[in-house]
Amino acid sequence: MSANEIIIHSVGKKGINKFEDVSAVQDLLNGCIHLLIPFKLLACDGKAGPLTINAIEQFQSRVGKMKLPDGRVDPRGKTLRLLNQYYLPASTKKGQYFISTAPVHKVWNYQFPLKITPRKPYTSGGRQFGANRKLGRKHAGCDLLAPIGTPVYAMDDGEVSIDVYAFYLGTLALEIKHPDFVARYGEIGSVASGIKKGAKVKKGQLIAYVGKLRGLSFSMLHLELYSGSGVGKLTVRGNKPYQRRSDLINPTKILQKAKR
Repeated sequence: MSANEIIIHSVGKKGINKFEDVSAVQDLLNGCIHLLIPFKLLACDGKAGPLTINAIEQFQSRVGKMKLPDGRVDPRGKTLRLLNQYYLPASTKKGQYFISTAPVHKVWNYQFPLKITPRKPYTSGGRQFGANRKLGRKHAGCDLLAPIGTPVYAMDDGEVSIDVYAFYLGTLALEIKHPDFVARYGEIGSVASGIKKGAKVKKGQLIAYVGKLRGLSFSMLHLELYSGSGVGKLTVRGNKPYQRRSDLINPTKILQKAKR
């Protein structure tokens, strides 16, 4: 399905806002919710209210890298094209206004960072994104439980943003800017040869090894993803509830679709 076939009229701020068009855009925004953390799913009620317009603006800012988001989705516009590209269709929706046949973006062609299956699911318990932590903080990534020394691989081509640095309980973290997001590979013990600031990496390249968490009986790769629209350090203690930079995204669906 092409972008021009999804909506006929403009949606959002100063848009025409026909019911069918607004509902379709709300559905698309919900399908991109993994890029809009910590936003909640929108009600597909066909009303272009403040929550819908805010979500459009956030999508334009975070994903579209627009410096002045206008809060509107046009039938032939960039925002609609990007919504289609990043939309994750859950299933075909029969009997509704929209049958989900949106093209899959290259985001679903990533490499899973481990070549083994994590010892426990990263979609449940304290390992999942958004799990509660002490003092009201929420878990900012997914934990992939694996033995100490397990190789870690680059999820896509990219460039090392900063030299490896101290992270948590004696482990280290590595940041790589990939084409569609910035990845923080955390709780590693060491990096592979040549992995330093400015180094170019290829998808599937060995970049690091899982580290030992001081005082704990288990080890893991802690993975955080950011859209890249933010600037500065990834850890921002005052930015609740995740205490991370505002362009933090949920890595769960990306990991589920990643290839091994």
